[in-house]
Amino acid sequence: MDRNSSSALLSQVGRWLGNGFGCMFYLLPPHKLALSKGDTVPNLIGTHGVAMFLVLMSLELLAGFVFARKCVYRFNDFMGSLSSGTSQQLFGALASKIIRHKRMYALVHDNCSILSVDVRERPTASWVLLMMGVDLAYYWAHRTLHGLHVGWAAHSVHHSGEDYNLATALRQGALQPLMTWVFSLPLALFFPAESISVHLQLNTLYQFWIHTELCGRLGLLEYILNTPFHHRMHHRPPGNCNYAGVLIIWDRLFSTYQTETERLDYVGLAPSARTFNPVKLNLRYWQKITKSFRCNGFRSVLRACFMVRVRHALGFSPRALIDGFEEMKGGRSSWSLPDEGRPKYQGANLDWTGKAAAVGLLFCSFVCLQKAERHQSFARLSCSAGGGLLCLFALGDLLDLGSWDRSMILKLLTAASLIVTESGLSRRAQ
Repeated sequence: MDRNSSSALLSQVGRWLGNGFGCMFYLLPPHKLALSKGDTVPNLIGTHGVAMFLVLMSLELLAGFVFARKCVYRFNDFMGSLSSGTSQQLFGALASKIIRHKRMYALVHDNCSILSVDVRERPTASWVLLMMGVDLAYYWAHRTLHGLHVGWAAHSVHHSGEDYNLATALRQGALQPLMTWVFSLPLALFFPAESISVHLQLNTLYQFWIHTELCGRLGLLEYILNTPFHHRMHHRPPGNCNYAGVLIIWDRLFSTYQTETERLDYVGLAPSARTFNPVKLNLRYWQKITKSFRCNGFRSVLRACFMVRVRHALGFSPRALIDGFEEMKGGRSSWSLPDEGRPKYQGANLDWTGKAAAVGLLFCSFVCLQKAERHQSFARLSCSAGGGLLCLFALGDLLDLGSWDRSMILKLLTAASLIVTESGLSRRAQ
């Protein structure tokens, strides 16, 4: 490779990394996000997000060894987080064929818009308004997920991880996207659906980096942006505070903010979920609701879903935006790592063959996801999504139990039959 080729390659890598970090930290220039009706919405999560997840997790792993002399990842917990994120994407691909909620933004903008903003003529103003609007919608959606039992049933999966690292950001509930989109729908009264969609992606990507123990307080940035210092309190049980996505100002304005004053290795659910199985994690709280109220019939269960779980007083305090943060207890630095906390669920003690099998199952589910996202046929999509979810179900059993039982083998055989069926349908379509 000659010098010019090397320079060109380095330039391309540099541009890709620049765009990648721009996506992850909401730093893309306004004119790139000024999408009007009919424009193609880039898949920022697919083109940059997934690769940047790997880059940032690798950097976190390296930083943990260099600066903290510890491994910030446990294999079973790490695989559980990845499998939960993959299960959300698989379920979302399947649900998008049944519940076409993403089309509602365009429908509202085309038929009900109050004032249609020309995002191309005013890219900077549109960027600011959409960033803040999408983030405010996320704040109230997130607060509602904690506030109602039906929301917590979908969102509690994200809080099930007992480690606090970047992989925890990928631990997501399958049903959550079906409950949160309505909060950002009013933005379609003013902005094109395409611009809203790209800002929703950036809002999601920004929240990845705030899931780490290795970052302390960041000075003046803490007054405006959501950071690991703020978000760690959200993952410490009971976690009903600091609901922000990008801007911490919403929690301070609406009196739901709590300051981290001590570093504790205590995150997750209370009590612990004690499983790495993504299917069981998604069903766990629903089963709890049903078990508590089924003796009184279906109506009681339905009523229980919409009962208030967490009640916050309605407050609005602009003065809180300039209030300082409490000092760390005991004079400790906010950058110091937490002491040992409660015992963590370990799952099965897998040898190298078990870990290889776990990686293989995750890879198979990811291949199924790639197929599911491309399929237009509902039959082929169902086969791909079903096969991927069964692989993840078997993976969860492996992480929890460490052995191959009849149930796990049956799941794998069913997954294989669905994958073979999808391949047959694909050949027939060609």
